[in-house]
Amino acid sequence: MTSVFPAAVALAGLVLLDLLRGAAAAGSPAAIPLALAAAAGAGPLVWWLGARRAVPAALGALAAVRLLTQLPVARTAPVLALAAGVALAALLLTVRRLAATSGNGPGRAARALALAVAADVALRLVTDLRGPLWLGGAAGWAAALALTGLLAAAALRADRVPPPAGPAGGAELALLGAAVGLWAWLLASPGWLGAQAGLSVQAAGLWAAAGALLGVAALSLPQPAWAAPGALLLAAVAFPALPAAAFALGLAALPAALRAALRVPRLTTGRGALADLALAGAGAGLACALPALAPRAGGLVAVLALAGAAGYAALAAGPGAGNAALPPLRHAYRPVLAATVLLALPPLAGALRAAPDPLPTDTAGGTYRVLTWNVHGALDRGGEPSAAAVVDVIRGSQANVVLLQEVPRGWTGSGGLDLAAWLERRVDATAVWAEGGSPQTGNLLLTSLPVVDRANGGLPHGRSYASATVRLTDGETSRVTTTHLDGAEDPGARLAQLGPLLRAVGPDRAAVLAGDLNARPGSPETREVTAAGLRSAQDEIGDPDRDTALAPPRRVDWILGAPGVSFGEFEILDSDASDHLPLAVTVYLD
Repeated sequence: MTSVFPAAVALAGLVLLDLLRGAAAAGSPAAIPLALAAAAGAGPLVWWLGARRAVPAALGALAAVRLLTQLPVARTAPVLALAAGVALAALLLTVRRLAATSGNGPGRAARALALAVAADVALRLVTDLRGPLWLGGAAGWAAALALTGLLAAAALRADRVPPPAGPAGGAELALLGAAVGLWAWLLASPGWLGAQAGLSVQAAGLWAAAGALLGVAALSLPQPAWAAPGALLLAAVAFPALPAAAFALGLAALPAALRAALRVPRLTTGRGALADLALAGAGAGLACALPALAPRAGGLVAVLALAGAAGYAALAAGPGAGNAALPPLRHAYRPVLAATVLLALPPLAGALRAAPDPLPTDTAGGTYRVLTWNVHGALDRGGEPSAAAVVDVIRGSQANVVLLQEVPRGWTGSGGLDLAAWLERRVDATAVWAEGGSPQTGNLLLTSLPVVDRANGGLPHGRSYASATVRLTDGETSRVTTTHLDGAEDPGARLAQLGPLLRAVGPDRAAVLAGDLNARPGSPETREVTAAGLRSAQDEIGDPDRDTALAPPRRVDWILGAPGVSFGEFEILDSDASDHLPLAVTVYLD
């Protein structure tokens, strides 16, 4: 019957990774304290229900909240944060219980978590980095019901297993929080790795898959006590220069480091262990939250977390802790075979995917259509992922050139989604990407027209632009540029950005500049744009009084043309897929 606990650890870990990304995407200041409080509740739960019933109760609660969060109306920041905290508390309790069952319990717990990470990577690659939580329709409910049923079955079986004899502490679980945080946001996030290392999602997924497989296999191989800490430290040192290799090495070493930490002798006895468990829950929750709290410093967080995990594992595996010998686990081929099958699913699913369709290419008569849109991290006004709606708006606009701002690429606030890769799999187009302040978010230009020249560049205060010169059917060329300027109340930052931006647009009389300028009509910024000879499509042929952003209402999105262009068929499209509205216009070259 004790075989139920590895499965329970794997299930709790898989659901926790998904819920953590969901809570980050919901984005609320209440999310962090709620998750910490719920995770810290693992200690009192043992006191209230006893060591035997605490694990089944936590797994049952996790089954209930996982089913609840499949309802879109329930996916609010407080509910998702509470659900993530429940999942973390359930994981703490099941790992603690499994680690205490036998001499190889710590290794079995670490292997179950490594398999959960492999399953999470595979599922996210199959679902275009959305994960089971964000799947809609029949597929989403099938995944939710399957996970709920498995968790409920694990809870029923765990209730029949008596707790191990002797005291059980919790402080040794501190490394679990750092491990889960690294897995959720960084090491097992193909979107984050792809943007950080300049790789496609598929290539990043291969690196993650290799690391996950090595992590599962390493637990069944003889290794000295210093191997895991040394590998983590090497990953931290190598990360700035070789992020992909560092990610794979970190994924391979983290399960072994966690096993070493779980072998630390219990620090307290009796009810004093409950305080340790509560402290470990709060610490683990904080470690999980750190990457979400500092999304633009993800690289630094990765280096610090890897180095910290290395130090902790070195102490845990040291001779003073009695853990110099780390025995390999038996039946190595079974989990490695399971991980291999899981990670073979994404390429098989990719082979069955329909080929992408190009954007419209008919530009006869020197005309083409432009769409600009701040997609708000691919989150709609209710905080739900809106990648599918973004594609629908692009298709419906019939635009030849698509200009997007706030495009997420593995950003924690968008649940790790890489919108650029999502669009690449559905739109056959040339892409020009410009990161804005971090590799995880920026500006994206898409077109299926012939591209004569392309460029991207940085602007002061961490902003950027993406630009391309496109050739039309009759041979004319036009330079199109997109940007997202600073949102500060003081216009000084935007004015500093406009100088190099206007120089990048250049003297081309057929140039178009579009994007979220964070500047309102009549502002110093728009006066400078007008002085440079650019004209507003909305002011010339649209409704000048209509707002383009909705929270709060304001007009900050612009399509601007040089003297050699004129505009027609200007539209502000209705869509709730972002807190900004899409703008589309037909450009005529004079």
